[in-house]
Amino acid sequence: APHITEELWRRLGHTESVVHQDFPVADPAYVVDETVTCVVQIKGKVKARLEVSPSITDADLETLALADPHVVAALGGAEIRKVIVRAPKLVNIVAG
Repeated sequence: APHITEELWRRLGHTESVVHQDFPVADPAYVVDETVTCVVQIKGKVKARLEVSPSITDADLETLALADPHVVAALGGAEIRKVIVRAPKLVNIVAG
């Protein structure tokens, strides 16, 4: 692998050896997730998946989950007893 790396480095137009170059430094701005998949469950069964911001609040996530068409269809007009929100990963709806 080092020989192939050196050959590719030369083909990119560099004249010095790759072993004398600084190791790349990661930029933390590129490591941050822009969206997170949130699972919406009704009676323990997954009914929807939502792509949300990692910084979403519990209240906003609850509103978004209850407005999702798949969740509304799965509830079928049943009374909601409790909504458990663990932002940004999970919304669990207990219906009666």
